Amino acid sequence: MAKPDVIKPGYFVAISLIPETAPECCYIGLVKVLDEYGIRITQAEWDDQLDGVKQASEDIFVPWVNINSMLVCTEQEPIRRFVRDKAPAWKRQTEAIYKRPKVNK
Repeated sequence: MAKPDVIKPGYFVAISLIPETAPECCYIGLVKVLDEYGIRITQAEWDDQLDGVKQASEDIFVPWVNINSMLVCTEQEPIRRFVRDKAPAWKRQTEAIYKRPKVNK
């Protein structure tokens, strides 16, 4: 379980999930609520026309046990660079890992 002092409401995150947990392997969004059970985020992406963050109208809840890893953007870091560049790159890298063929030993 993530420690509450590491992730806070208002932070942006890219959450990589354990395979076959949800329709996508990685979600990018703004942390709304977190508790001992998991984290709720509003999905977000960068809108070049608005030059700002565009948030979806729905939230996603992810239980801690389903999280594989997480990229976190605190209030000290540039949100634009995170949401526009770093988080989508993280998502692409995560997708590439999950699409690799499994090797039988």
